[in-house]
Amino acid sequence: MGLRIDWIKGLVRVTSDVYEAGPGKLPGIGTGAAYAAGDAFGTAFVLKVPKMGTISNAVLLDFDDEGLRKDIALFRGPFTETADNAAFAPSDSDLESCIGVISIDQFFNWSSNQIGIATPAFSYVAPTGNLYCQVITQGADNIAAGSVPKLFLVII
Repeated sequence: MGLRIDWIKGLVRVTSDVYEAGPGKLPGIGTGAAYAAGDAFGTAFVLKVPKMGTISNAVLLDFDDEGLRKDIALFRGPFTETADNAAFAPSDSDLESCIGVISIDQFFNWSSNQIGIATPAFSYVAPTGNLYCQVITQGADNIAAGSVPKLFLVII
């Protein structure tokens, strides 16, 4: 990942490599199941990422038109996974490898779906090139079959 800074007539333009990481469809989502705020939304997953970078965007493609806040818990190593649709409950020792949480709480509602976007400017270091993740819902989702959301991160 190279970083270049160009000075153009007193303006600064920062350019770097751009990388997209995502599991695509969120794994383990139970369709037709009622979720509650604070529940694990699907199962844990691993994202292959550059060993260091800044997450500029987190994007949730909400095909079920729910528009409910999602938190993405990020860890530098494997952690105790919470089962889908159970209250998210990392252990005390898991917290030591947690590098932070990104909340997707801005949604753009279209006729039959929504897109949720966060722009966290979240810098990280992942020595193995992996981020270990689990999504937590902060609403009462009930996902229809064929409408499992997709998630991806844009990293610079």
